[in-house]
Amino acid sequence: MTGVRAEVAIVAGDGVRLLGDLVLPDRLPAPAVVIRTPYGTAGCRAEALTLAEAGFACLVQDLRGRYLSEGVFAAGADESADGRATLDWTAAQPWCDGRIFLYGVAYEAYAAWCAAAHPAVHGIVSRQPWPPIGSPALDEELWWRTDLCGGRLAREGLYDMTLARSPELTALIPTAALAGRWPVDVGPWPATPSTYRTAARLIARAARAATAPSLHLGSWYCRSAATTLRQAMLSPRADAVVGGWASALTHRLQPECALDVPADPHPFALALEWLGPHAAPAGSAPAATVAGLSPTAHLSGCLLIGSGRWTEADPIPPRRPQWSALPLAPGPARLRHDPDDPVTSAPHSADLAPLTGHDGLVRLTVPGPVAWHGAPRLVAEVTAGGAAELVATLVHERPDGVATRLADGTAPIGPGGSRCEIRIVPAAAELPYGHRLHVEVTAGRPPRHRAPARPVEIVLRDAELHLPHPRKGAFD
Repeated sequence: MTGVRAEVAIVAGDGVRLLGDLVLPDRLPAPAVVIRTPYGTAGCRAEALTLAEAGFACLVQDLRGRYLSEGVFAAGADESADGRATLDWTAAQPWCDGRIFLYGVAYEAYAAWCAAAHPAVHGIVSRQPWPPIGSPALDEELWWRTDLCGGRLAREGLYDMTLARSPELTALIPTAALAGRWPVDVGPWPATPSTYRTAARLIARAARAATAPSLHLGSWYCRSAATTLRQAMLSPRADAVVGGWASALTHRLQPECALDVPADPHPFALALEWLGPHAAPAGSAPAATVAGLSPTAHLSGCLLIGSGRWTEADPIPPRRPQWSALPLAPGPARLRHDPDDPVTSAPHSADLAPLTGHDGLVRLTVPGPVAWHGAPRLVAEVTAGGAAELVATLVHERPDGVATRLADGTAPIGPGGSRCEIRIVPAAAELPYGHRLHVEVTAGRPPRHRAPARPVEIVLRDAELHLPHPRKGAFD
């Protein structure tokens, strides 16, 4: 009977017991899907049952130190040894036909890549993978450590509850002073671009060395988009789909959501569509794994932010794109940062229109239509009265006046004059007539990005936005 569930314990090399749930299909032996998660096996139960109905044996395992598994969890610690022990055990079971597929969202995807070199692995589905590349968004990083990955169990809602009870802590998020006042231990703080560099290099090497096919599912609205694209570019046998999916692991939607969030196709349905042909015996024609979907061994797709249009174009940006240089400011543009009244960030789903008119913000505008595919760059001559982290935020304003954040990027500047180039997170965007693209420049943007502790005045001259062109015909 499909969906029979059993609890299993696997002993790691050092004797630590790793606990998990096993769901079996009707017909055995079967290919196995392994999900190693820090988020609790209960959260994957629906996916496990669906996989079993599609003919897969599914093992969902708590990572070391999380939920029922023994040991101590450390985010970014190498998951390779525990992964190998789990896959060795799985491949040797009579219900497994020897083929294993790895699946994971966020940190689960990291754990999957750590075990991707195992000889039994026949495919990897990596969805919105961890860790992010570049300068971390400190508010999102703190939320992740507080609610999802600190200690043994998730504490969903603790981040928001803490700030609701003690709003003064918001100002401390970008600083080391937070550590002594936050309700849980979040480890070394604040996070920096080097915090997860070792983990990022590990999975980059794993993606480059992969011999099994891989599917990379990402969201332009998630800070993992750059990681998704990087892994897809490195993997020799990669398919990629990037949309605008919303979840707790992409962007945290507020009650008043200003984003146009597309509903379809669901990323897990795409994963099933991809898994079916890769798990089918050689020469067979597998039945559709999901109602309404035609199974295919190769997938590509790309949501165009702004227009909300889906295309079958490859979401991986061109390696050597053509560029458009759009002048933004005919004369000097000046911002004055006041540490007592900084320009603040807002949740990803918020309407940013009310935040304009601040002395600490320079807003430069490009009217639509405009389209790009890749990582835009803001280039300007900068004169600064002190050191700062300059933040460039791309904001999409719709004809109804609602303005939402698309992506941002940062670059350090020192006192005096210099030429500054800010690389912004990659995206595929298509803003029609009547829409506008704003480039908002600030000295930091707490709590997302730290701001200078002292007043500073910054002047931008000859500012240009460099937009990478889409591949010819890709957005037609």
